[in-house]
Amino acid sequence: MIPGSTKIRDKRVARIQDQQDQQDRKTKENDQHFRHERHINTIDTINTIDVIENTKMRERRIRIDLAYDGTDFAGWQWQERQRTVQGVVEAALSRLAGDRPVRLRAASRTDSGVHARQQVADCLIVSRLDDGALAHALAKMLPPDVRPLRVRTTSHDFNSMKQALRKTYRYTIDRSRYGDPLAARWTLHHPRAFDVEAVRRGLRLLLGKHDWSGFADSRCRIEQRVRELYQASYHEHDGHHEHDGYDEDNRGLGRFTFSADGFLTYMVRNMVGTLLEIGRGKMAVDVIERILASGDRRLAAATAPARGLCLWRVVYSGSSEANRPPRTQNRERKNVKT
Repeated sequence: MIPGSTKIRDKRVARIQDQQDQQDRKTKENDQHFRHERHINTIDTINTIDVIENTKMRERRIRIDLAYDGTDFAGWQWQERQRTVQGVVEAALSRLAGDRPVRLRAASRTDSGVHARQQVADCLIVSRLDDGALAHALAKMLPPDVRPLRVRTTSHDFNSMKQALRKTYRYTIDRSRYGDPLAARWTLHHPRAFDVEAVRRGLRLLLGKHDWSGFADSRCRIEQRVRELYQASYHEHDGHHEHDGYDEDNRGLGRFTFSADGFLTYMVRNMVGTLLEIGRGKMAVDVIERILASGDRRLAAATAPARGLCLWRVVYSGSSEANRPPRTQNRERKNVKT
């Protein structure tokens, strides 16, 4: 036997035993910690289950305010094998309602290619999610070209279509020489000559309560066609400056705004189409009066493209805007010259 080998062996054994004891203590501590965490998690799970079970599943009516870029949609209204705003939003809501069917109705059935800054829809839904959680979930599920602005529980008799007091549409034209590619999806490029004063005289003739048959689409199924137009205006916005590299011929954007208690099919786009022709000098201003008096759609110009049109705002009773009287400017019509 090598001298001192016994002592060396005893030290190794003691060191190994000490390491084993340390590992046993660590394992015991981890096991205790694991049992504690499992106990806490079990309590949390039980509490969560209790909350869920104590939350009553109830049907409620919700109002949803939406904004969307209508370029890639075949309009608001559901159509088989077509991508529509209604179809996309209903599919998301149905998933959030446990695959129960959800049916939306809306303030305006916007056409293919028409946008919305504030579309208002409502539906009945069964969900444990409160309004804020529902809006958050919708934002996660919906595609980028349709966004929820707000979700709120409303009365069961709320009807987004029938109870709207006023709707506002805006139609935007790009008057620059070559067109702005960043605005191409939501504006009509219109670089032609444009007599702004003639257009504004025509707009004043549109104000008031009329039978709008002459500006309605021939396929319009609505029999009662009298509506009151409270606002009809045109403003230009020059957002470009010399240091941006735009020359003086870049006239920026022009915006038509129309507010009324209701609109007929293609009504705004037919008015804009006619006003653009007045601006070019191709039609006289008094054609507006003849179209309104006769109800003859053939006297009006071609329908303006959908991409420039946006549903801007919908007003309901109880809102701050509803408490303000409509801005009908009939008094200005006395000074109209044609």
